[in-house]
Amino acid sequence: MPSTFTIVFPLGVTVGKWTRVFEQRHPEVQLIVSRVPDADQRAAIDTGGADMAFVREPVDTDGLHLIPLYAEDIVVAMHHEHLLTLEKKLHLADLDGQAVVDGEPSEAMFRSIAAGDGIAVMPQSVAKSLRRKDVVAMKLEDAEQSRVGLAWPRDAQHELVDEFIGIVRGRTAHSSRNPDVAAAQADAAKEGTRKDGGKKDSGKKDGGKRPASGPNGPGSKQTRRPTGGPRRPPRRGGGRRSH
Repeated sequence: MPSTFTIVFPLGVTVGKWTRVFEQRHPEVQLIVSRVPDADQRAAIDTGGADMAFVREPVDTDGLHLIPLYAEDIVVAMHHEHLLTLEKKLHLADLDGQAVVDGEPSEAMFRSIAAGDGIAVMPQSVAKSLRRKDVVAMKLEDAEQSRVGLAWPRDAQHELVDEFIGIVRGRTAHSSRNPDVAAAQADAAKEGTRKDGGKKDSGKKDGGKRPASGPNGPGSKQTRRPTGGPRRPPRRGGGRRSH
């Protein structure tokens, strides 16, 4: 069993519920979990810095396995007194002509938004991670959702990848799809086959002949015994005996 297993994730993706389960099932493995910018998520895999990565699409999947996990809404982060906050719903067309704060979402970006330097578009979970009282986030109604997936390299796959995938998908520790459990069940099945291999079918004993029918055997008619015990024979004479 490898001594370490490394997972990276971008801002806004919460991985604690899965990594805690992994640590409970594999206390002998050192789990390393770290956050990386979206722009560095592919590099973390390519350079061997991560065995698996939660990635936010779009991402180059050449040479990678990728499992889609979920999608989330896109929001517009703006100063809490910005004119766009007067809109009931926001659409892409409403952003025309607006000053935009560019760059990777960060606390520094939100300080700039709070200072009135402009707006920023980002996934909803990212805005929640950076929220502050003087910045609001409104859903962008007609924007394509942000998709999050789980990726790992096709070559040199870590042997705990399948285990972690099972945890993310809600597979229990005793599931037959758990590699360790499946191997144990396969060994048990083989052992059972070896033990039963020398036994003959009980229905083929004595040359395959069926046992003769007895009083209670197959096909026999059982005589029902009257209840209440045996009857006494009738007395002769039919009358009472005089004393």
